[in-house]
Amino acid sequence: MSESDRASGSPWMRFFHPGRHREVVVVCLPHAGGSASFYREWGAHVPEEFEVGVIQYPGREDRLGEPCVDDMTVMADTVTAALRPYFASSVVLFGHSMGAAVMYEVARRCEAEGLYPDLLVASGQPAPHCRGGRVLHRDGDEALIAELRRFSETSEAVLRSTEMRELMLPAMRADYKLIETYEPGRTVRLRTPLAVFRGLDDPEVNGVGALRWRELTVGGELYAHRVFEGGHFYLREHRDAVLTAMTGLVREVCDRHGPPRVPNTSRTGTDGPS
Repeated sequence: MSESDRASGSPWMRFFHPGRHREVVVVCLPHAGGSASFYREWGAHVPEEFEVGVIQYPGREDRLGEPCVDDMTVMADTVTAALRPYFASSVVLFGHSMGAAVMYEVARRCEAEGLYPDLLVASGQPAPHCRGGRVLHRDGDEALIAELRRFSETSEAVLRSTEMRELMLPAMRADYKLIETYEPGRTVRLRTPLAVFRGLDDPEVNGVGALRWRELTVGGELYAHRVFEGGHFYLREHRDAVLTAMTGLVREVCDRHGPPRVPNTSRTGTDGPS
């Protein structure tokens, strides 16, 4: 078991820089095909009262031998269960791309249990109820590799390696099946403040798709909408700016409302658009 496993006590959560005060736990939910190591350095670049944890999906890195999860309900239920112990602190959920949709489903479940994060940050993803339909998970390996090339997230040397492709593609295919077969159904408006981050040149989400996240909030408004230079993986190139923006919003929310650390079962979600 790794140091990050020992710090979290859960196979689903990784803390790469444990030992902080843990007043605010920022939980990152990775993109399709992504893993916890994408956020490895984030914990070293946040203020002292923040600690960054990352959800590690099965089927990759140190969970390579475990079956991938390709169903949103299973994923969201399991991640929610892994997060429950952290609500003794203030909790922030940051989901990028597929991770933003997982974040929404997790937030729904948390609020239904009376567990309220301080802030939700949906990054690089249009609102779940207005996503376009795709079936890339049914295509051959070359289509998935072309998708990796499109976003320039994986080096060409890795993509040319037969061994690395055999390791990476099952998780990527499972993740794409999860997000492409995901049907929000009757959506629920969230009470937790919701911010949207995106890259200016991101082909996956424009201003219209980003703003439709406000339809999933009780007040019908976003807490913030931040646009950064760059494409779909703007957060890799502009990590410090992203962390500064996020931690600033968390402090602002806490100053205004106080951290909702104690479960309050009287606060329930409201039906939203279907």
